[in-house]
Amino acid sequence: MRRILLAVVVFSVLGSGAPRAELTVASTFNPSGAAGLCGLGFDPVLGGVWVFGCSAATVQRYGPTGVFASEVARPGESANDVDVELAPEALTLNATALPIGSLLFINGETGPAEIYAVDKTSAAVLATLPSAFGVSHVVGGAYHPGRNTFFLVQDNVPGAADENRIAEVDAATGSVLNTFQITATFSVNFGDLEVCGNSGNLLVASDDETSIAEYTPTGTFVQYHALPVGVSALSGLGVDDLTGDLWVGNTVGNVWRLQGDACAPAAEIATLPHNAALALAALLLTGVLIALRKRVA
Repeated sequence: MRRILLAVVVFSVLGSGAPRAELTVASTFNPSGAAGLCGLGFDPVLGGVWVFGCSAATVQRYGPTGVFASEVARPGESANDVDVELAPEALTLNATALPIGSLLFINGETGPAEIYAVDKTSAAVLATLPSAFGVSHVVGGAYHPGRNTFFLVQDNVPGAADENRIAEVDAATGSVLNTFQITATFSVNFGDLEVCGNSGNLLVASDDETSIAEYTPTGTFVQYHALPVGVSALSGLGVDDLTGDLWVGNTVGNVWRLQGDACAPAAEIATLPHNAALALAALLLTGVLIALRKRVA
């Protein structure tokens, strides 16, 4: 009986995953003149975020502490079904090579979504990718470094056949490679989609929800990440893959930097106390096996 109990304890320790840190607010600011945000993206080169006020004329950049830095004219039509994305690595958009940190503007207001690459200084449109996805209402999207594709999300307005649908789109041609719906687990109104570069999974935010939902690239639900108290009505989402921090914005015009394990680098997910527990359990198990062998011998 003692051997059985000891084995249960050992395997319980070995099988227990490292505790995941809940999302907490690290900092917050309010972009000037933004009554409500419809798009947000983290800049991996300059730091801070680019934000887009609903139907605004410009896309604005703010430093990590919330200080206004610059702005460029919005490409395409006036819209509130949009997103701001920054290239997480060098990529090719419709045959145009773009460096890491390139500003990408996704306009899903009317018909299929279009993805624009915009010069951060001159606002010149460097490339345009007309996608084959969207019955209007494409509210978010992101480039997936591991798959060299874009993921786009449509809101809950179009109705049962198309609501809350996510599509994977070819970055060269705009053709749809795969789609899936998340209606059973999440509802998107104003919202956004991002890719965790560290895990390859998708994060989806919505002003209708009190959490961020995580999915695999093929549509399998992974888990919810509860929002901290006071953080709500999300319409924009960005990821800093270096630190694992999430940058989020809402329909009221607030921006928060959230810390936690939602997109943490793999090496940071396992904590030191957990590693120590694993080592202790392994030593204990080894001792048990040696003792059993001596008893048998």
